[in-house]
Amino acid sequence: MTIMRAISRIVFYCRRYRFGQMYLRIAACAVIVSSLSSPLFAANTIVRMEVGYGTNRGNVDIELYDDQAPKTVSNFLRYAGRGDYNYNIIHRSVPGFVIQGGGFNIYGLPYHMVVDPPVQNEFSPLRSNLRGTIAMAKLGSNPDSATSEWFFNLANNGGVSPNGLDFQNGGFTVFGHVLAGMNVVDDIAGLQILDHSDAGQAFGELPVINYDPAIGLQPDNLVLVTRIPNVKGAPTPSGGWAIFTADVDMTFNSMNTVDAATAVSLLASFVSQPNQSVYFNNGMFSLTMSGVMGTSGRVVTLHDGATARPTRYYAYGPTLDDPAPHWYDFSYDGVTGAEIMSDRMILHFVDGKRGDDDLAVNDSITHTGAQAVVTENTSSSSQARGGCSIVATPSQTWRGGDWIVVSLFLASVALVRRRARNGRIQRVPR
Repeated sequence: MTIMRAISRIVFYCRRYRFGQMYLRIAACAVIVSSLSSPLFAANTIVRMEVGYGTNRGNVDIELYDDQAPKTVSNFLRYAGRGDYNYNIIHRSVPGFVIQGGGFNIYGLPYHMVVDPPVQNEFSPLRSNLRGTIAMAKLGSNPDSATSEWFFNLANNGGVSPNGLDFQNGGFTVFGHVLAGMNVVDDIAGLQILDHSDAGQAFGELPVINYDPAIGLQPDNLVLVTRIPNVKGAPTPSGGWAIFTADVDMTFNSMNTVDAATAVSLLASFVSQPNQSVYFNNGMFSLTMSGVMGTSGRVVTLHDGATARPTRYYAYGPTLDDPAPHWYDFSYDGVTGAEIMSDRMILHFVDGKRGDDDLAVNDSITHTGAQAVVTENTSSSSQARGGCSIVATPSQTWRGGDWIVVSLFLASVALVRRRARNGRIQRVPR
């Protein structure tokens, strides 16, 4: 049951029995509670672009709209996770309008990098092309043609029909905004513009620094996104994909999929709770990060392409109460652990605590874990240790927030029926 279906039923009963004020208040409470328990209010992914030009460097921190433009965000993170945006050229600058990148790497100039299939346009008038937002570039007269290229809006470019970016070509999809570093974006927009269209039409408005026409264009003249250090991708043994995004203050030192043979061996040692079936259909991961800054808590977001959404996350390694590596439920306990948020998991870490495999405060986190789908066995003859599968795909399970909505709905129906019975007894005919 979706949130909107539950609320619509509440409103229906309110209207049917004509007890508007009291029960509409119940519906309003349902909206508030269900909204606060839904992924809409979950923390969005934040990525950091490291930008280099000449001797100057700067960071641009971007908050992505995970739930509002999920396909576009996943598309962007997939390119970033593969390292496709490393040493990527800001190849277009139109002062007062946009700066654009995501298409050309310095090592492949002037050839466009290999792209994935186009992503479906997710423009919404609620996400206008305002100053400081990042949006997808695309081909003319084809709303669903965006691939790898993106641009920063230097001004409020949404505008009005027909010339504003919110109205052209189905609207340009905004999928995030700059949290910090807009000064870096503005500095790029203030650089010299070179017409280098002889190398390709895309380079007719190329921003450059310290360009000497007597020498010609050199790599040091170009503005580059050198890397996005807190995004790392890893393929899974089952053939799916996963993207990890670390807190902007952390950098991935390594990010690996545990090889299939090791994963099978370790997963075979997993013992589930009684009457539960556990499906590890996306393999295992190991990661090491630095820059955790002592005992400060940091987060890693796991985006994966699982068709059956994981409902639990398990870690493998030592804990403070058991130094021998073992499987343990890594559910969020208020300090460390995994929170399930719609299409992603938020993994909370604290240096030296549960989830950090070395259990040492050394300004780094090392972690081994796996996401899983957990379902209750309906058969009374299920084994005491439950079932465990590595590649099976069970049916979807309900999120915790849905149960809150259902409970509110059932309580509302009970109150409506009770008031209706009282009304039939006490109502005075007219």
